[in-house]
Amino acid sequence: MKLRAIAVFVIALAIVTGSACATKKYVRNRVNERVTPLENRTGELEETSRRNTQDISRLSRDIEDVRQRTDRAQQQADRAASSAEQANTRVGGVEQSITDLRANLDKYTTQKTVTVQFEANKADLSPEAASALDELASQIRDRNGFLLEIQGFASAEGNPTKNELLSQARSESVRRYLAEHHKIPLFRMSLLGFGASRPVASNDTLEGREQNRRVEVTLLTNNAVSQQSK
Repeated sequence: MKLRAIAVFVIALAIVTGSACATKKYVRNRVNERVTPLENRTGELEETSRRNTQDISRLSRDIEDVRQRTDRAQQQADRAASSAEQANTRVGGVEQSITDLRANLDKYTTQKTVTVQFEANKADLSPEAASALDELASQIRDRNGFLLEIQGFASAEGNPTKNELLSQARSESVRRYLAEHHKIPLFRMSLLGFGASRPVASNDTLEGREQNRRVEVTLLTNNAVSQQSK
């Protein structure tokens, strides 16, 4: 009886133990069935996150590159705009200069007037008159844009027609001297004799008549040339 009881107990214990082992294995298998997909999904998510991080990094570099290019393009545009503004300013200045040149092309300004005296009834230059003309010529040597107005006069004594011819001869003497001795072109000199029509002093006195026997040489400078030389 005792041996039978022991055998029954051993069999029962084996059954219980085997049942417990089977249950643990079942539970482990069920857990593995749930955990494995989660682990796989986690790995996929980590890979996706890694790729997203790389994409974001590349996108950031691209954005920075575009920003730098945009800054450089803006700087070039600013320089181009500045150059264009400077060019417009220069063009405006040139246009204004041309306008001023055209406006002043036929305008002259009196620079100075030199007066030389003559003896009665004569048109020859005295040494004093020649010296005064030499001084004037030295001031216009190698210059452009000037004219000389040569106006001859006479005192009132004698025949008016003769005085007019005498004043013309005096003007011609001055022009010839300047052309021969100082190479001043004839086209830069205009002359006319006014006779006794424009006295600067009274013809009733000797001193007055001496002052009226004269040639006035007026130096005129073209305004356009004067502006260019500034």
